[in-house]
Amino acid sequence: MHSSYWHQRWQEQRIGFHLDTINPYLSKYWPKLKVPKNSRVFVPLCGKSLDLCYFPQQGLKVLGNELSTLAVQDFYTEQQLNASKTVISDENSATGQTPMTLWHSEDIDIISGDFFALKKEQLSDIKAVYDRAALVALPSEMRKNYVQKILEILPEKISMLLLTLDYNEEEKQGPPFSVTQDEVFSLYEPYFSIELLEVSPIEPRQRSPRSQNMSYFNERVFLLNSK
Repeated sequence: MHSSYWHQRWQEQRIGFHLDTINPYLSKYWPKLKVPKNSRVFVPLCGKSLDLCYFPQQGLKVLGNELSTLAVQDFYTEQQLNASKTVISDENSATGQTPMTLWHSEDIDIISGDFFALKKEQLSDIKAVYDRAALVALPSEMRKNYVQKILEILPEKISMLLLTLDYNEEEKQGPPFSVTQDEVFSLYEPYFSIELLEVSPIEPRQRSPRSQNMSYFNERVFLLNSK
């Protein structure tokens, strides 16, 4: 998907994917990763998620990545956090013209810019990954490239909490896209041990209006550990 699509979504505030609370699966399952205190966690395609605020509460630092500068600005404004800004690369990325910029606050840093333009040295101290909105934001033809980029830029030994959705794609067009359990294993099993922690059907009354008449809509939670 082109970067212009996501920029437009944020400009028009069509952000139904944004939750106004911390994701309950994060608080329920994150302790299973046993990430040491003062470690740094990576959150790809983070938007302005309140989930970013969860990690400092656990004694952790967090590095997010988000394409939309507007989303990053909104996050720091809404959370009343002072953040410095440093341009870390002014090279044009593969999908947009916005310079890569590091927004820095005491516990929460965000790199605004294209995920696929991230460099290994920018994530050298990452110990764990939380993916609620990245894999499901990408169409099927981009997901293999996303996983390969994750492997390229992250340290060899990491753990990951991965949240996905699956539904009948003949009934709805993403994003968020349907990512089946089989696809998760196909993408990640060569590199990670994978444990399915929970499968939870989303009831129609809890779905967005355009999803209420779908035959099924499931959330899945996976724990991944580097092999």
